[in-house]
Amino acid sequence: MIQSNPLEGYFKEHPIPANLITTMSTANWRGYIAYFKFLNGKLVVENIYKEEHKNDDKGKTEFFLTSIYKDVFGENKNFECSFYSGLLICPSGKMLEYIHMGYSSVYENYDLIELKDGVNVKSKKFTAEEFMDYKREYFKYFKKTDEYKQKANEFKEMTAEIDKNLDMRVFGNSKSKNKENKYLKEKEAAYRADKQLDSFMFIFLNDYMKTIEIPLTK
Repeated sequence: MIQSNPLEGYFKEHPIPANLITTMSTANWRGYIAYFKFLNGKLVVENIYKEEHKNDDKGKTEFFLTSIYKDVFGENKNFECSFYSGLLICPSGKMLEYIHMGYSSVYENYDLIELKDGVNVKSKKFTAEEFMDYKREYFKYFKKTDEYKQKANEFKEMTAEIDKNLDMRVFGNSKSKNKENKYLKEKEAAYRADKQLDSFMFIFLNDYMKTIEIPLTK
């Protein structure tokens, strides 16, 4: 099990064929399940499946997996992930805390594997406490990066759009909306977005952690 998504960057450049993914859920927003392994120190895709479901004679829903490897990667077996540089975060042991949001659930132990262009360059073992300490320290570093600033702006724009759509549903074109202080409402929305930002970015930090040894910052 890994708390990382090595293929997401690849699929942005090479999208999964349209209509191939037919089932998605809150347990699997990607719609696919990929299996990886290392060959000669290189990360490769062993197989990739889509989730499907059908109802039996009694109306009970059954879920099953169907391989879509050939549809995605063709006849090329053990597709090499040379496009991926970052961390594979591999939890193990008992689940200590369940959190239904991203990869936030906490496990007893963690193996972190750092990859450069798909090649295993180093690895390190953590207890749950050590991993959370590492994650908090990495977040301090991440907040000083240009990538964080870009993602923070995207989050704020998304939040503003959600607030705008909510206002339209609640107020529509009613007069009560026109009586509101526009400046005050914008300030309130910005304050709310700032309060939510750190929590949101920390929850999804696994997607942005790239090194085991946290870079030094000024």
